[in-house]
Formats: sequence, C-alpha cells, structure tokens
Amino acid sequence: MMWLFSPIGRWLAGIGTVLSILFAAYLKGRREGKAALEQDQARERERRARDAIEADNAVRRDAASGGLLKNDGHRRD
Repeated sequence: MMWLFSPIGRWLAGIGTVLSILFAAYLKGRREGKAALEQDQARERERRARDAIEADNAVRRDAASGGLLKNDGHRRD
C-alpha cells in the first residue's frame, strides 16, 4: 500500500483510473450501439414480412378476380 503514496504509484493509479473510465465508456457505447442495431434489424424484418404479406394478398386478389388470366402483352417477362 505504501507504493500507492509514492510519486510513481500516484501516476500509475491516475493512468489506471483514466484507462478504466475510457474502457467503461467504450463498453457502454458498444452495448448501446448493439441494441440500436438489433432494433433496426427487427424493424426491417417486420417491414419485409409485412410487404411480403401485402404482395401475397395482392396476388390472391388478382387470382380471385381473374386478373392473372388477362392479356398483359407479355410485360411480365
């Protein structure tokens, strides 16, 4: 414990404290960034699923109304 009160010990303790604070800030930013990324990915998955369901419903409406059998001049190629 005596080394902590020496000039070198104080410098080492100060440097250790600064490094600990920087490391804690880095970990907090990384954790928040990961959470934000996971939220964005979940929103994107939900949007894609919603769009797929909407497209499927549009195809079903066209099939039910006979729209799939109409001549479209080969524009679907």
